[in-house]
Amino acid sequence: MDIFPFLGKHPIHAITPPILLEALQKIEDRGANEIARRALQVSGQVFRYAVVTGRVDRDITADLKGALKKYKRSHYAAIDGQEIPALLKALDENRPRLYRQTILAVKLLMLTFVRTSELIESTWSEFDFDKAEWHISAERMKMWLPHVVPLSRQVITMLQELQDMNGKREYILPSLINPRKHMSNGTILGALKRLGYHKRTTGHGFRALAMSTIKEELDYRHEVVDRQLAHVPASQVDRAYDRAKFLPERRIMMQKWTDYIDSLQR
Repeated sequence: MDIFPFLGKHPIHAITPPILLEALQKIEDRGANEIARRALQVSGQVFRYAVVTGRVDRDITADLKGALKKYKRSHYAAIDGQEIPALLKALDENRPRLYRQTILAVKLLMLTFVRTSELIESTWSEFDFDKAEWHISAERMKMWLPHVVPLSRQVITMLQELQDMNGKREYILPSLINPRKHMSNGTILGALKRLGYHKRTTGHGFRALAMSTIKEELDYRHEVVDRQLAHVPASQVDRAYDRAKFLPERRIMMQKWTDYIDSLQR
């Protein structure tokens, strides 16, 4: 009986506090502290049921009280929609002389608004150019659910440029120092700093930018943008309805978002 996919094939009676803690810490390492806390709570429910049904002797989650990191919710720095043209101009002028790969990475974050780790850790095997889709596995997602990112025509062009540069590598954005590894998160933060956006936005800030601007300027419903951000619906009714994932509507939305960004450069 598995608790979480990342616990592998451990039967519940073989799960010890160190095994469970290691699994929860893997979630924390992704920056998903709140998800780790919820996972511990769900684990407790599973173990208490297992105690009642005679599968285990006790709830081992009691041993992990205080073991997880203390979490304080914070907001990432983000520019607003009116500041997009200035950032686009800074990227195109490239006065800091950033590598082309780095410029493309920043633009891809803006246009796909995935999490930074989801972009820099992506491999060529995840992309289907024929279907214009990027499939991110559950293991790489913060919520541990697979995610589909529809790709606009302009994004595909950028990816093809990266493929010309890095097509023989595993990662679409390899490290310039060690091409067998992927680009670091610090590369994108450093690029934004050199472009004059230190403390004004982060890679994660593009998610907030997309949410607000797409709703305000493109008049999309919150639910559609929210699913593209790979957020999990709060209620059971919404989760059941979400099986369709709004994919057709999201596909149109992602193209309109890219076209809107392009229009700000003219």
